[in-house]
Amino acid sequence: MGPTTSPGTLLRVDVAERLALGVVAAERSRRINVEGAELLEIDGLVLALANLPDPALSSVVVRGEPIDAAGALEAAEIEFTSRGMQFGIDLQAGRHPSVDEAVRATGLERITERPGMAIDPAALPDGPVSRDVIVREVDGARDVEALVQVGVLAFGDDPDVGRAFYGAGARGLPDARMFVAWAGADAIAIAAAYRDGTTTGVMGVGVVPSARGRGLGSAMTVLASRAFPEADLVWLHPTEEARSMYERLGFEVVSDWEVWVRSRSDERS
Repeated sequence: MGPTTSPGTLLRVDVAERLALGVVAAERSRRINVEGAELLEIDGLVLALANLPDPALSSVVVRGEPIDAAGALEAAEIEFTSRGMQFGIDLQAGRHPSVDEAVRATGLERITERPGMAIDPAALPDGPVSRDVIVREVDGARDVEALVQVGVLAFGDDPDVGRAFYGAGARGLPDARMFVAWAGADAIAIAAAYRDGTTTGVMGVGVVPSARGRGLGSAMTVLASRAFPEADLVWLHPTEEARSMYERLGFEVVSDWEVWVRSRSDERS
């Protein structure tokens, strides 16, 4: 991809597939250092199990089309149920019709819809921060704790879960980089980047409430997008509230994503 290329001029299906595979790679990276975490594969499905008291941190992602989608989902749910966890799957709608059909047939509940957005990092505008803000890569226990505490303030994370999951994965991973923005002694913003070949996924962009409205979300997104210089595609999954910010940066929607879960009231024994 050349320096002026954007997903709008590419075969959208190719970009969407790279995004989907990037999600799988990111979920693998996010669990490498997490104590007790598991990564299982069942017929094209990857079970990314954090085994922590936050159901959002354990889910299924789709690596490739299953031979038997219904059977694969049933086997995956058994693994979740045996661990006392709520079953859920995060999928790119329409990528594998057999998976879409099986998810609906098995009675799961769709709880979230969000776009998959992408851009060539070379097309991103610069995202400068004010002179009183310093952004640096996570390196050391102080930075790790700052990453966790910003997550608490920005997203309402449980601090103990944050340390066990995000903190554990903040250092020592060749395909992941984490960043913290500091205003003096105060950590005020964070972002993470995950590499899959020449594709980078940006996750966890957060700004503490007291520092919002200063362009830090955009700046951290641009920084994370450029974390791996060899990347020619960057993707992310925005919340509805943040979508307009990413659109202003030039990100384009290339796919639709859905999260389906087994309702607690309908969980199988």
